[in-house]
Amino acid sequence: MKALNVFYYYYFLFYSKVLKDNEPHLLTTMVLSFSESLLVNYSINVIGAHLFCKYLLGKWGMIGVIIILNGLNYLFYHQTGRAKGIVKSKPKFFGNHHVSLILTILFFLITSSFLFWVADYAMYVIDICR
Repeated sequence: MKALNVFYYYYFLFYSKVLKDNEPHLLTTMVLSFSESLLVNYSINVIGAHLFCKYLLGKWGMIGVIIILNGLNYLFYHQTGRAKGIVKSKPKFFGNHHVSLILTILFFLITSSFLFWVADYAMYVIDICR
């Protein structure tokens, strides 16, 4: 859970200082949910491709995961007030700003890259099964 707090904080910094969005907490929650959903959706589909030789989540299943994670993150960060507490506490990995920044960027890039290669990989695995 600490990792998600660090990611939340650094996503918030990006949307509040770099892009200067009017509602950085909302955008942070949405982008963090999207990154998490890419990780969850494609992990489930790759596991399904390896174990059952088919996709376990279709288009609507993936959209459902995004909606559920977005709702859970909203409840977890905003309804409880943790979002403002995280920004005040400035969490970091190993107490180091640079390590936290690098790991946050890597998390975003890796999960975003799933959009481009995981579907092809899962189809490759499914084709081998047939």
